[in-house]
Amino acid sequence: MITRFKELLKDAYMKHYAIGAFNILSIEQLQGAIKAAEDMSSPIIIQLAEVQFPYCPIELMATVYKAAAEKAKVPVCIHLDHSSSIETCIKAIRLGFGSVMFDGAQMQFEENIAMTSQIVKLAKKADVDVEAELGRVGSVSLEAINPDTNADIFTDAEEASEFIQRTGIDALAIAIGNLHGKYIATPRLNIARLREISLKTNLPLVLHGGSGTSIEDFKSCINNGISKINVATALQIAITDSLTKIFEYDGKFDFFKIKDIMIEAAYNCVKEHIMLFESNGRA
Repeated sequence: MITRFKELLKDAYMKHYAIGAFNILSIEQLQGAIKAAEDMSSPIIIQLAEVQFPYCPIELMATVYKAAAEKAKVPVCIHLDHSSSIETCIKAIRLGFGSVMFDGAQMQFEENIAMTSQIVKLAKKADVDVEAELGRVGSVSLEAINPDTNADIFTDAEEASEFIQRTGIDALAIAIGNLHGKYIATPRLNIARLREISLKTNLPLVLHGGSGTSIEDFKSCINNGISKINVATALQIAITDSLTKIFEYDGKFDFFKIKDIMIEAAYNCVKEHIMLFESNGRA
């Protein structure tokens, strides 16, 4: 069943669990993810990032997402991840996405507020929720994962509070040492900074770059205001690894067997994260 973004996050925030937001790039991934959510009785967020449009056209994915979400036995939100423009947000809204994320983290503070506020105004007219980002979530290919050396890109608690008040967003993605991509080592998140942000904002917070984070840090994040955790790289790795094994050890390249392997890999990965985020039994 299709469910509002802010409703899902409000419940997670109040009850101290997190909802997995999975970047779904194929029908097989979608089948596996929805089945895992249903079997675990967990709400789930299905999302697509703007950078993924060349591989997964949003017009096509929106149709598939909505069909699966409407049929699902658990709450499902369809979310636009990391959009860089008002035009992209409008396109997603018109295609039926229930929430959009505008990423203005690379902008100056006032410019980010101005752009985000415009998107919130447009989205609310369509009854759509908005996630924004403050602070810079980098890439493991570009930056170290030591929180002590990256303090200047962390989200500032006072700025976060002001940003939320002036924009009217429904969730805020923050930077506390988390990075996008495949980690070369387990990151060290600045939980103290997260706690400070959470106390100042009183709003569901979002952790991007969740793949590769330690179990201990995941638990600490959830206990300190993180209500949505993005999972992209871990899902793609799980599927790629499963396919690599069958190609290496089984000389029979049966198309339908490959599809089944992809569905199973997605199912297992999503199920693992649902249990880790403690959203099982929350539907």
